[in-house]
Amino acid sequence: MDLKVLIVEDNFIIQMFLESGIESMGHQVVGAVDNGVDAIDLIETKSPNLILLDIGLAGKLSGIEVGEQIKEKYHIPFVYLTGNSDKPTLERASHTEPLHIIKKPIDEDKLRNEISYIIEKLEAPIDM
Repeated sequence: MDLKVLIVEDNFIIQMFLESGIESMGHQVVGAVDNGVDAIDLIETKSPNLILLDIGLAGKLSGIEVGEQIKEKYHIPFVYLTGNSDKPTLERASHTEPLHIIKKPIDEDKLRNEISYIIEKLEAPIDM
């Protein structure tokens, strides 16, 4: 499966690491932004088939608010990235039905394993 990934991460170093790692696996990064407003704009123009979304975005929209919009309006699979694993945040995030949640920190091996797992979930037949 060829992924067209939108990265929404407000830490520039993590954003660059994700972009480099995903591209080295042969997938396309269609955009990388640091806020929810730009993420919504790129979803509409770049048509990603996977979104990596930081839960703790700074700015007008939190990652969870962006996740709610993706679920309701765009129906694109998204994966949360989080360094904040407190139970209330994770519960709130899970209500938006992400495909997966990746906990930071992330290294190259973890990223490769997580992307493989995500692809397996995307390719799995849907139970009716």
